Amino acid sequence: MALDEAAMAELERLYCEGELTLAELGARFGRAPTSISRLARSRGWPMRWDSMGRAPRKSMSSTPAVRAALAVKLCGVIAKKLEQMETAMERGELGSEDLERDAKAVASMIGGMEKVAVTVPDADKKRTSKTEDADREDNVERLQREIIARFEQIQRRWNAEGGSQ
Repeated sequence: MALDEAAMAELERLYCEGELTLAELGARFGRAPTSISRLARSRGWPMRWDSMGRAPRKSMSSTPAVRAALAVKLCGVIAKKLEQMETAMERGELGSEDLERDAKAVASMIGGMEKVAVTVPDADKKRTSKTEDADREDNVERLQREIIARFEQIQRRWNAEGGSQ
């Protein structure tokens, strides 16, 4: 249903005042919040954060150092998960369903780490020295190899102990 000019003017006024949320505006005018936002942008209405005295959210910089730090943190999380798996296995608490679930979680985390560690845009390469990039990549690759070796060790141990308890 299209809004008539009077409804559009009322919507614009309420939108610009900023007292109602996009969801409240949407409910009042029979639209989804995203539809209200899209309409405001297409008509050139002022951004709500601007009229409300707030700055827009800024995303974190994606420099090689930031990506490397994130990859190292992910390695730490993966290592912790592997440690939990090893402990559960030693106690006899790791069933085949648990192993499968944990293996999928570890694989997903490794995939995320690879996405973070691999992408280095050309602009970032120009800002950092080749030795810094090589050191970061070597560190992340070393951590990845250690994680994969530990995970394979858990699987071999699991198979040697007869699988599911």
